[in-house]
This record gives sequence, C-alpha cells and structure tokens, in this order.
Amino acid sequence: MQTKAFFLQALTPVHPGTGQVSGSVIDLPVAREAATGFPLIPASSLKGVLRDGRADEAANKVFGSLEQMGELTLTDARLLLLPVRSYAGTFALITCPLVLQRWQRDAEALGLSSKLSQPSITGEEALAGSAIQYNNQVILEDIDLKVKGSSEALAKAISGLLFGKEEPDLMERLALVSNDVFSYFCQTGLEVIARVRLESASKTVASGALWYEEAIPAEAVFSSFALAKDAAHFAELHRRPYLQIGGEASVGRGLLRVLGGV
Repeated sequence: MQTKAFFLQALTPVHPGTGQVSGSVIDLPVAREAATGFPLIPASSLKGVLRDGRADEAANKVFGSLEQMGELTLTDARLLLLPVRSYAGTFALITCPLVLQRWQRDAEALGLSSKLSQPSITGEEALAGSAIQYNNQVILEDIDLKVKGSSEALAKAISGLLFGKEEPDLMERLALVSNDVFSYFCQTGLEVIARVRLESASKTVASGALWYEEAIPAEAVFSSFALAKDAAHFAELHRRPYLQIGGEASVGRGLLRVLGGV
C-alpha cells in the first residue's frame, strides 16, 4: 500500500457541517472530533468533492461505487494550524504538542519517514515567531502567553511539509501553545456568522428566519493521509488547484487549496 500525506489551506471560512441542527446557541455547528472537540473535515466530504460528480468507470475504480470498493482511501482532514487574532502581527497560526504527536504517530504507522519535531510546551507559555511577539509575550485574543523561545525550527519543519520551502508568513506567525490553550481556541475562536432570510416583497427579515452558523476561519490548515495500491491515484488530489468543501458555496465559503505533502 502506498501512502501520501497532504494538506489543505482554507482560503475562505469553511463550514463542514454535521448535517444536523444543534440545540445550542449556534444552530449549525461545524464537524468536530468526538474526543478532542477539534474541528475537522470528514473524509467522506473530501472524497465526494475530489470525485466531483464523476460516475465513469475510472472514477468508480478510484472512488468506489455500489458494486465495488474504491482503491483510494482518505482519512479525515484534521486541524493542524488554527489562525487566532494576535495583538502583534494581526494573527497567529497556532498548533499544540498533541496535534503534532498525533500527526507523527499516524505518519509512522502508515510508513512515512517524515519527521516533525516534538517540542514541549505547557501552561501559559508559547514558542513564537517574530511577527507575533510583543514585550516577550504573545497576546492571543484575551490570553497572554509568555514567550519561552522561538518557533523557528518547528516552523521550518512544517513549512517544508506544506510548501516544500521556508514560507515567510508561516515562519513569522507560528506559535506552539499548550494543549489546553489550543482546545480553548478550538471552542471559542471559530467564526460565528449570523444569517437571515428576507421576505421577497418587503425585504425585511422573515419571522423566525435568523440563524447562526459556525465556520473555521480562513488561513486554517488541515492534514490528511491518502492510501492506495497504485500511487497514480494520488494525482486525484491535485486534479484541480482548489476545492470547495462544505456548505454556503454560493457566498464564497469553503475554498481550500491543496498543498504539496509527502
């Protein structure tokens, strides 16, 4: 079996919905992992978008049909980097030790040799890039973190996986925060968008037609793995320069670009 790690960068906010109306304040939440609460893009959504409605024999062979199992397997796209508003540098791209450990564990289990460094960080400290530091602190929304050191080495490794080179924006904005801080922003740092439906004649909000949607912000980066007996099937990942995933396509939501991978 051949394996490939690849990544998706959100160009616009993404709403990979759950298909169910929530009973909470947010009517339409995004899909999340049950154990961690981290947002994700389900593999079924990703596979459907890559198939792009094709039903010919070649597509059935790669993606499957009612009569046969597809030869290309995808995992859920897990959150790798989450953008969070920063006092310095406008926004930071945060990740945490748990996210890095799980990616490394999965890569090794699937036979990939790529390595990500596994620095440790706990409590109210962070490893941070130069653009998001202010007075030896990283100020993310309402949380102040003390800078423990530079994130340069980690940023270089992640940038190599994503872009195949050192990407200046990532090098300057990456912050490694504790698992607890990352979880906090996964719960509170997503976009909440109010939507309404207007009466066609009066152009006023229809009665009961106000609802709230959750979306993963633009600039977020997801990681996924593809498995196939024939490595030629991986070409399906890059058949188009970008993908549209999730709901609200007509208002520009869910545009992602596929990044290199290994």
